[in-house]
Amino acid sequence: MSTWKPTDLPRQQAKTFVVTGGGAGIGYFIAEQLATTGAEVIIAARSEERASRALETLSARDPHARLGFIRLDLADAASIESASAEIASLTRVDGLILNAGLKPQTAHQTTTAGDELVFGTNQLGNFALIARTLPVLERTPGSRLVTMGSLGYTLAKLDPSDVDHVDAPYRSLPFYTASKYAQMLTAFELDRRLRAAGSSTVSVVAHPGVAMDQLAPDRRPALPYVPWPGYRAVPARLFSQGKDAGAWPAVRAALDARVTGGEMWGPRFLSSRGAPVRERLPRKLRTRDLAREIWDLSVSRTGLEPLVHGSSR
Repeated sequence: MSTWKPTDLPRQQAKTFVVTGGGAGIGYFIAEQLATTGAEVIIAARSEERASRALETLSARDPHARLGFIRLDLADAASIESASAEIASLTRVDGLILNAGLKPQTAHQTTTAGDELVFGTNQLGNFALIARTLPVLERTPGSRLVTMGSLGYTLAKLDPSDVDHVDAPYRSLPFYTASKYAQMLTAFELDRRLRAAGSSTVSVVAHPGVAMDQLAPDRRPALPYVPWPGYRAVPARLFSQGKDAGAWPAVRAALDARVTGGEMWGPRFLSSRGAPVRERLPRKLRTRDLAREIWDLSVSRTGLEPLVHGSSR
C-alpha cells in the first residue's frame, strides 16, 4: 500500500469521473488530480460562476483536459433530479465522488423540502443523488462511489429521531458532525448492500485529515490565494496540510486497483496529514443498526431508495 504516489497517478484515458463540489476547495483539487490522468472529469456544483473559474484554471494547466459541468444543488430536490438525469445520460461513470456539502451554518435554515439545511444537504441530498445515479454507476463495471467524510465523526452524536434539531438551540458544529457521520454510515451500509447483491460497484469513504486553504498551492482564478507566512506555515504543516493533499485520499479511493468496498482512506500521519492510506474502521463506523436506521430515515424523507441491481427490496 505504501507504493502509491499521489503525484504519479495511473492513466485513466477511457474513464469518466463526476466530482460534486468540484469548483472549490478540496473538490477542485480532486478534479485537478483526476484530470491529470487523462480521464474525463465532470464538475457538479451549485455555482456556475465558481465552476467556470475552476474549468478555466484546469484548462490553463492542461489545454487537452476533458472537462464538463453539471449544475447541482443538494438542498433542492428538483436540482438533484435534473443533475442526476444529466449524469445518467453519460456513456459511463467510473467514479462519483461525493465531495459537495455544507459547512457548519450560523443559524437554523431548511432545504426546499423543509429539512434542516445541513443534514438535509449533506445526508439527504447526497442520499437522493446516490439513489438516482446508482443505475448508471452499475452500468459501468468496477465503478466506485466515494463519499467524502470528516474527522468530525469522532465527535458526532447522531439521533435518528431528531435530525432536524427543532427543539434544541442551533449548534453549528454538533449538527454538522452528525450529518457527516450519517453520510459515512450510509456509505458503508450501501457497500454492504452492493456486496450482498453481487454488484461490481463499490462504495468507499475518504477523508482529508486536517486540510487548510492557507497551505494549498496557488490556483487562481479558481481559488483565492492567501498563504500563511513561513513562521505560521511551517509549524502548521506538522499536523495539517494543504487542500491539495487533502484530495489525495479521495483520488486514491477512486483510482487504486487495490481498493475494495467498505474501506476508509485518509492521511497516514495521525489521520491528519501525509500520504493516503487505508485506515482501520473504528467501532463507531461499524455500527450497523444505526446505519440501517439512518438509511430507512433517508428513504422516508426523500421518497427514494438506492436499489442495488439484483436486490429484492
